[in-house]
Amino acid sequence: MIAVKVKEKSKNSDTLKYELVKDEIPKINKEECLIKIHASSVNPSDVKGLLGKMPNLIWPRTPGRDYAGIVVEGPSRLIGKEVWGTGGDLGMSRNGAHAEFIIVNINGINEKPKNLSMVEAGSLGVSWTCAWLGMVEGANVLKGETVVVFGANGKVGEASIQIASAVGARVIAVERNNNNYLGHASGAVEVISCAQEPDILDVLMDKTNGKGADIIMNTVGSPYFEVGCNSMAKNGRHIIITTIIEENMINLRTFYRGNFKMLGISNMDHDHIVSSQLLEDMKSGFDNGTYKPFPIIPENIYSLNKIELAYKTVLKNLSRNRIVINPEVNP
Repeated sequence: MIAVKVKEKSKNSDTLKYELVKDEIPKINKEECLIKIHASSVNPSDVKGLLGKMPNLIWPRTPGRDYAGIVVEGPSRLIGKEVWGTGGDLGMSRNGAHAEFIIVNINGINEKPKNLSMVEAGSLGVSWTCAWLGMVEGANVLKGETVVVFGANGKVGEASIQIASAVGARVIAVERNNNNYLGHASGAVEVISCAQEPDILDVLMDKTNGKGADIIMNTVGSPYFEVGCNSMAKNGRHIIITTIIEENMINLRTFYRGNFKMLGISNMDHDHIVSSQLLEDMKSGFDNGTYKPFPIIPENIYSLNKIELAYKTVLKNLSRNRIVINPEVNP
């Protein structure tokens, strides 16, 4: 089989160190399945791994945390199943999906939503499990609550808005310089552009009649940390999934008097078996059309032979759309 193999850290995004190797198809044990890959997205964490910036990374390694494909070896009941998956271990501590085949534990097998294509199903895992861990398992978003999403047009932001709007929450999207929310939602989404509103805190408090938001989904981190902390309603929850500056200040008196909660979310600690259950929990939403996959542009589907172009597109943030690897695409 053909696979991407990374043996050492790259110095920078201009000189990525990897090999495109031809190996024998790996052998499975009785607790594993062999999956033929039809699609695997390129996530920021995949390419940051090449730069040695991810935890739990062990080399040599094949990158690729998300996948969709068909089970070709394993228990007879699973052969031929069209499956999707993701995990913090894939591409980090065990080989990932930027290859023609991947081995996963049978307990991590999950049939993909039938109404999603392979490239759609193979591009959702990392973003949607992160949003699910924050909005559902962490903050328990409810109908009637007000949710503010910083970085709304990012993929975790979009997934969070889909989840919140589906339960009937009011959604306020905050974007740095965009007046529009570009993704799917089950209800109206109010948009605040930082380029047009110099005081985001004032605007948020005005929109909530001085109450603040029940949930802050902060997909950017430090740039919005202070305003997020100061725009929560009583019993508000502030979800943090990343940051630029590591150390940030918080007023503890305001924090405890508001009965606030700070939720740190990382799906890196959720391996492909645990992540399989998260995908199963959200699967019905895709099956019934409440949730929509990210649009996939044909030009953003790359063969393994063009993996470097795919990696650099993500590293340099050259496209807001998903970048997907399909090993079956002709070079």
